[in-house]
Amino acid sequence: MIKQHIKQAVQLLKENRLVSCISIIGTALSIAMVMVVVLLFQIQLSGYYPEYNRDRMLYIQGTEATSKNGTDNNRGNMSAEVVRECFYSLKTPEKVTAIYSEDLPISLPNKRLFKEYNVKYTDDGFWSIFNFRFITGKPFEKADFLSGIPKAVITDQTARELFGTTDVLGKNIVINFIDYSIAGVVKEVSKAARDSYAEAWIPYTTKDQLMSLQYADGISGGFNVCILAKHSKDFASIRTELKQQTARYNEGKQLYKVGFAENPISRLDIAMGSEGFRKVDYKDFILETGSLVLFMLLVPALNLIGVTQASIQRRKSEVGLRKAFGATYSKLVSQILYENLVITLLGGALGLLFSFGLLNISKDFLLQNNTMINSDMLFQPGTFVATLFFVLLMNFLSAGIPALRIAKQPIVEALKGNE
Repeated sequence: MIKQHIKQAVQLLKENRLVSCISIIGTALSIAMVMVVVLLFQIQLSGYYPEYNRDRMLYIQGTEATSKNGTDNNRGNMSAEVVRECFYSLKTPEKVTAIYSEDLPISLPNKRLFKEYNVKYTDDGFWSIFNFRFITGKPFEKADFLSGIPKAVITDQTARELFGTTDVLGKNIVINFIDYSIAGVVKEVSKAARDSYAEAWIPYTTKDQLMSLQYADGISGGFNVCILAKHSKDFASIRTELKQQTARYNEGKQLYKVGFAENPISRLDIAMGSEGFRKVDYKDFILETGSLVLFMLLVPALNLIGVTQASIQRRKSEVGLRKAFGATYSKLVSQILYENLVITLLGGALGLLFSFGLLNISKDFLLQNNTMINSDMLFQPGTFVATLFFVLLMNFLSAGIPALRIAKQPIVEALKGNE
């Protein structure tokens, strides 16, 4: 029966090509706008190179240093001391890493260059949390980090800009007047992967100013922290242990105490818009985003209702005849929905392609400037599931009302073809 409905729908498309094209394009544009919203959310939430473990990640994006007498409150990032005492000491997580980013010129020995690159100061745990694709070489190791040995990992794009080749192992670059030996070259990272993105990575123990950057009783500094859990079920345990470590650390402080406000936050929190000291509730996010998506679907759906109604009107005698021969209310409604589904499926497929193009065109506005978008970000299982869901919803909104009206009409009126 479903196969017969689909054949009939295809035949109707051929008979009314102009109307069919208008319906398909209208559906495609609606689905494209909705899918841009979905893709932006997916880029923030789903795992892709090199942040494949996002479903097991927690993030500290803000640190509070509050005076114990309650007269002063300092918000920012944390010092190396807090990283060491409150985070490296955690037992529940699989790995912890501290990061600090800065745009700095990278030069060659005996050749001063002035182009700035994003440099990420981090530790050896960084390479266990994020899964980089090394073209050559390897990351700096724990011994290098602890000893403050100036080793660097750079991207293939950075290597080509500086040396004209990616065969650069053992060569030196100059960052902040320090010579760094290149230990590895990795595939370029998109800016959308904000926590792992950089153009060069070096041990933060090589920068004395960063190690000594601390104020508010040694609490405030320059670092954020990423935590990799063994399983997402461990999030609650990690938060509990962090509170214990924080309380222990604060006992030794005379003037200030450290706190992390709403942190640590999950990847889902970040995708919903939480950042730093601002936490977005699930209810507010669903209400705001859901209303936007429904509006994007409802407006074109209301326009398509007229097209669908006109198409059904021409077949009222056929519907009346089917009712006379015993077709039930549910069968008539399902027939109209199945037939309209062909249009919405075609429009959905076209709309998905439109959304990829629209996102690429507007990525500098919707994301960061010069953000690289790759297939890992776009072609996720959730993309196709979301597209199918919105196609079915669009089908119901645009064909449901005409289907319900025609199915309720008396047999005699339907056979006469009256309005």
